[in-house]
Amino acid sequence: MTDEKGIKTEPAVDTAATVEVLASAIAKKGYKAVGRYYSFSKWKQLKPTEAQQLIAAGLSIITIYEDSNDKPSSFTGATGSQQAHQALHLAQEVIRQPKGSGIYFAVDYDASYYDYVHYIKPYFQAIQSVFKEAGDPYRIGVYGNGLVSEHALRDGLVELTWLSQSKGFRDYEAFRKSRKWNILQGNSVKISGTEFDSDTINLSNGDFGGFTNLTPKADS
Repeated sequence: MTDEKGIKTEPAVDTAATVEVLASAIAKKGYKAVGRYYSFSKWKQLKPTEAQQLIAAGLSIITIYEDSNDKPSSFTGATGSQQAHQALHLAQEVIRQPKGSGIYFAVDYDASYYDYVHYIKPYFQAIQSVFKEAGDPYRIGVYGNGLVSEHALRDGLVELTWLSQSKGFRDYEAFRKSRKWNILQGNSVKISGTEFDSDTINLSNGDFGGFTNLTPKADS
């Protein structure tokens, strides 16, 4: 697909719900990727069998880490380190997400520049440190408003950006028009009665961090 600017795109969806039984239905609707969660909250975690079913249906998987992550106090260096370790545990030991793919970390509110400098930047610096210590197995992404996406990208804290659907959030329009985003979140859609957020993948920016295979289990 191409949009009105001639940019190559693909449709995707994301949800906090387990969608193992909907894998074929999602693919039949024409979607190419599904965003699912890593978290300390087990109810919204991507499951191994779910990942297998999504891949079997021909879908790419996009992973995003989020606990609360919805106010300034959610973001500290200590929290970034803790969440990065949990993300790596789930990616490597539970899902077997392949190296070189991406993990996005959510900033799920309209963060200001003050918030970015004093809370969110130290949070991502801690994530970057944990990933580096682990050998940089995954590319780091951010889900958030335009302001956070722009500055995290500019400061070299992330490689991937997922622009929140909230059009009234800071710098939404400027970042959308910049085409620097890898994923653009859109309106809600329903598939077989389950609600998803729709997404547009910007293929013109190359790899968006999704994956279509799992790392084989090591021989014991």
